[in-house]
Amino acid sequence: MKQFFKFLFASCLGTILALGVLFFGFFMIGSVFSAKDTSIPKNSVLLVEFNNFVPEKTGNVEQNPYSFELQSSLGLQRIKDLIHHASDNDNIKGIVYKTSSNTPLGMVTSTEIKKAIEEFRDSTDKFVYTYADFFTHKSYLLASASDSIFMNPNGMLEMKGYGAMIPFFKEMMDKAGIEMNIFYAGNYKSATEPFRRNDISPANREQTREYLNENFELYLNEVAGSRGISKENLLNLVNNIDLENLPEALENDLVDGTTYWFEFEDKLRDRLGLSDGKKIRYMDLDEYNSKVTIKRGSSKNRIAVVYAEGEVVYDSEEKAVISERKYNKIFDKIKRDKKVKAVVLRVNSPGGSAFASDAIWGEIEEIKARGIPVIASFGDYAASGGYYIAAGADKIVSHPQTLTGSIGVFTLFPNFTNLMEDKLGIHFDTVKTSPHAVSFTPFYDLTEEEKNELTTFVDQLYSKFLSRVAGGRGSNTDEIHEVAQGRVWTGASAYENGLVDELGDLEKAIELAADMADIAEDYKINEYPKIKKDIFEELMMELMKQQNASMVLSDFDKKLLDDYNKLRAVFKFREPMARLPFTLECK
Repeated sequence: MKQFFKFLFASCLGTILALGVLFFGFFMIGSVFSAKDTSIPKNSVLLVEFNNFVPEKTGNVEQNPYSFELQSSLGLQRIKDLIHHASDNDNIKGIVYKTSSNTPLGMVTSTEIKKAIEEFRDSTDKFVYTYADFFTHKSYLLASASDSIFMNPNGMLEMKGYGAMIPFFKEMMDKAGIEMNIFYAGNYKSATEPFRRNDISPANREQTREYLNENFELYLNEVAGSRGISKENLLNLVNNIDLENLPEALENDLVDGTTYWFEFEDKLRDRLGLSDGKKIRYMDLDEYNSKVTIKRGSSKNRIAVVYAEGEVVYDSEEKAVISERKYNKIFDKIKRDKKVKAVVLRVNSPGGSAFASDAIWGEIEEIKARGIPVIASFGDYAASGGYYIAAGADKIVSHPQTLTGSIGVFTLFPNFTNLMEDKLGIHFDTVKTSPHAVSFTPFYDLTEEEKNELTTFVDQLYSKFLSRVAGGRGSNTDEIHEVAQGRVWTGASAYENGLVDELGDLEKAIELAADMADIAEDYKINEYPKIKKDIFEELMMELMKQQNASMVLSDFDKKLLDDYNKLRAVFKFREPMARLPFTLECK
């Protein structure tokens, strides 16, 4: 009986403690989130900074496991909506864009945010100022939408044009005893070059020079037009290696004045009508997002906007990747929703798994077969597998600066025989029940039969890729082959050669979708994928925000980690890939 009461008491005590912990948790959540102030103080300034990657859809980012930094994950479309909302908010008196040492935005993303800032500037009498210690190409592109641009007196414009520097590993692998068996379809499919050459091939040099020149010309026109300056003067500054180029920038109206930050704030106080030394009420995009509600209207009609961003991978449920497993569920939900009258597929992807790409292509075909129009919209990238998934769309809309095309396939198969046997002294032996039981192994040389099989497999995938594109473009495989072969095109060139139908942004694609569905302006947007919020993660983020606590990686560390992940992406697939060999970074 004593034992009974002892265990009963222990159980009750455990239950009471558990309820206490649960109550404390809810109390903490309530105290943190209920304390949020949703009011916008008068005379506020919207502070625009970009220190982290901006996804297409808010929250669709992979958390960096090596950092506890409080990363903003506002999506491109949400940022544009917030800037537009601020133009109508009487308590927001203007925008200050403050540059950072690293602006991790793609060129299309940068251009679209610049357009939103220009619309803010032109639709109101509010100010738009930029302050910078240094400028890169991307940060200056955003700054060119400002009324006035101010720089630190010791600042510098690090704008030297676009260039590509590609590492090659073949000689290193030869010395290490690693042979890379490479199978590819497409003369311009350059993703495998770092493992089979020690320099850029003539075909790759041709395509790289062409799309760099095209995008740089678009950049020059964009900046010169926004600032009302001579393109020749801008180009002269770019072509000059002078590190102390601020005087030249002032002389040619690229910069309006030099000032330290505290002096810049005095200018702001004058504009805001604040007394000397009074605190300026800055509100960054994250805070503004937490305080405002942007109404979407109501309608029985829906347009489903499906964001497909990141690597195309097989059998994954992770954020920031495109997989047939995850997107099959999304499209199944859309097909069951009778309110959905059209689909817009927003693509921002360098490609990846050929298998997953074809599976998603099949989902698009099924939606079209149900009489639902599908419009594709391209962001920074829609290349290789990224183009594949959109190839069957009724219409394709691309930004002029998008990198697209790259219609080709490759696979890599390493051979570690020399490394194992000659360098490390490790040997393998086998026992088999069937002739091919241990075939396609990196620890034996590929047989001629295996090589022929891989060559045939890659060629068949390329033929299938061509047929998918030809079907979507209303063309034939011979014509598509002429503009395929793995070649990368800008959106502007893809429009000229018929790989895309129109040039424009996501809004343009949505308008086309509404027209094709015959619903004019009578629709509401449903966005996919749905990003699940982790309440405890949000709690910790709020607590850390209040304590201003973070463990931050340096920009150099972030760059190393990013480069490692990009290289890892090429090796992690165990199947043929339809993928760009790179992501273009124009600083």
